[in-house]
Amino acid sequence: MKLRGKITKLFLVMLASFFMLAPVAVYAAEGSTVDVKGYPELDRKDLSVSNVVKTLNGKEIDEVLDAYFETNSPAAVTTLQDTSIFEVYKMVQEGEKTFTTVGDPLPVSGKAKVLAAGPADSVDGREITVDMSELKNYNDDAPLLLAGCKVTLKDSGYYFVTFRYEGYADSCNVLIHVLGDTAQSETSAPAPAPAAAPEKAPAKPTASKVLVNGTATSFEAYNINGNNYFKLRDLAKVVSGTAKQFEVEWNAEVKAINLLSNKAYTVAGGEMAKGDGKAKNAVLNTSKIYKDGEEISLTAYNINGNNYFKLRDIAKSFDIGVTFDSATNTVGIDTAQGYTE
Repeated sequence: MKLRGKITKLFLVMLASFFMLAPVAVYAAEGSTVDVKGYPELDRKDLSVSNVVKTLNGKEIDEVLDAYFETNSPAAVTTLQDTSIFEVYKMVQEGEKTFTTVGDPLPVSGKAKVLAAGPADSVDGREITVDMSELKNYNDDAPLLLAGCKVTLKDSGYYFVTFRYEGYADSCNVLIHVLGDTAQSETSAPAPAPAAAPEKAPAKPTASKVLVNGTATSFEAYNINGNNYFKLRDLAKVVSGTAKQFEVEWNAEVKAINLLSNKAYTVAGGEMAKGDGKAKNAVLNTSKIYKDGEEISLTAYNINGNNYFKLRDIAKSFDIGVTFDSATNTVGIDTAQGYTE
């Protein structure tokens, strides 16, 4: 596994075993704040990460990682020293084993020292302290970010943090996986758990007509527990080449289905095969399901070796429009529209 690239474009190539890494330490209490020391020769702490629930071995991913944490949301990443570079990037999955940073660094709050223009009769600037939000107003290519600068991670997902002192070639690098928000309202009762899908269920061929972007399309689809289930790879094939396309990959090592947004579908064979019109026995699929690197919870059934997903679950995941005309018993799949309940 290698970490490559410049600070403004970082890549993390992930092994299939990444999701199965064993923790090297588990904290008894949630919400622990953990300090990170990325420069052993300086013998000082560089960063802190809050709301940590688990520390894993980053060196198993890449030798340049100084720390790897799982946290709840929100998690605050805070500088403990003045620094020339402090950047935090959101990461997305590009392939079965490849994660990459996306977009610009996340906004940083705190203070920085910049060189401001001096008096009209002076040839030298003067150093002043400004809020990070004001940096754009100063023509200083190398501001000094002061200790206490912070980025708060609220959305679940993977984040890459890099921290570097001026004059040092190396950097302190941290990988953070934000698991989600555990905060609950004190006045509201927890939501009831959804009813578990039965492990086995009868699957009856759906009698509905299906239009994909206005064109009648024949699917081997089934009605299971009152919902229409479509073969996952059939759905991926019919929307490939549109703005809502997605790729389907199977990771045999960890027995996981990977769904990747905005990627053309790779034909595996057997897509859009015509069914025999007979009822089948459906068995609940227990494989893990990931969408763009994040584990998601979708109900799926296996019928004759193929995975069938609830049409509305897939449509909601990829913002695909779905309609139903009860008068004509017609299901509409429209990639030009967004998903609505």
